[in-house]
Amino acid sequence: MLELTNLPAIAHDSSLLKNVGDSSVDGIIKIYSNYKKQIFIAFDKHLFYTDDVAKIIEENTVLTLYANGGELYGYSWNKEQKLDDENEL
Repeated sequence: MLELTNLPAIAHDSSLLKNVGDSSVDGIIKIYSNYKKQIFIAFDKHLFYTDDVAKIIEENTVLTLYANGGELYGYSWNKEQKLDDENEL
């Protein structure tokens, strides 16, 4: 797909990779690392891959999200937020 399209980027959500075996994901990441196009992948278990792939991921990570303060925009979308007059979402 990357070779057949003029699109400058591709994006994968973590749900796409959940049904792919870890060794296959390793191979996909190694292939992706050789492309000049931007490739965005959401991972939720990046620590399960080989050291080579972990290094590729670490060197290319732009954004890391995590609970309790590391959410995009500063809050979790699935939790009720208390608002006041000064700090509305």
